[in-house]
Amino acid sequence: MDQLAIGVLTAVAGAFRGVTGFGYALAAALGLAALGFAPSASVPFILVNDLMLTAFILMDRKHGSVDWNAARLLLAAGIAGALCGNLIAHRLDPDIGRLMVALIVMLAAGIAMIRQPPAWLARPSLGLVIGFVVGVFLSAFAVGGPLVAAWLLAGGTQRPHIRGTLAVFFGVVDLFALASRLLTGHSDPNLMSLLAVYCPLTLLGFAAGHLLSRRLPASVWQRVCVGGLVLVAAVGLIEAVHAFTVI
Repeated sequence: MDQLAIGVLTAVAGAFRGVTGFGYALAAALGLAALGFAPSASVPFILVNDLMLTAFILMDRKHGSVDWNAARLLLAAGIAGALCGNLIAHRLDPDIGRLMVALIVMLAAGIAMIRQPPAWLARPSLGLVIGFVVGVFLSAFAVGGPLVAAWLLAGGTQRPHIRGTLAVFFGVVDLFALASRLLTGHSDPNLMSLLAVYCPLTLLGFAAGHLLSRRLPASVWQRVCVGGLVLVAAVGLIEAVHAFTVI
């Protein structure tokens, strides 16, 4: 039963990212936490799938342009955060880890619903702080990306470069986070077999979502994005309350 649930979960999360361009980690992290997976087991699985989808997004020349000045600033902080996040993650109690995942997902989903973040957020110093914090979150819990998106949307770069800059940031930081986990042995011994089974389902979901996104009118696409984020935030709140009661 769990195998079927994981398959449906990763396919749906992949489809959501295919439609919207974001959100795989948010949906997958919540779903895996609900199935009882501790971050030590779920994070490497999510990172690999997210890296795979990021590579496909970067292949899209139309939407994959990168602001390298913004990317370098974010990456310098994000890589440092990713290395620190791995040190934190393996010391957390699994129940505390599941609570943190739910809280961060709820926060990230709420931030992602803000269309135009305030201009003061675009300061380079705040970009460094946000990059570091998101690096910690991605490494420890595989979620938190909308915080970086909010900085870019506030004026950290021009809008045509946002999707490509985000993809580079997530790709490099995810790689560092994954490598540090594998090198320190903080990953599930069944990781490779899980990836062999479920990565194709993630790709199928992503491809279906990407094809669907081309047919959706802009107004419908926006409602799908907002509706998905509201649902993620609501489920995150429910899981946070449940996780708090069992600690």
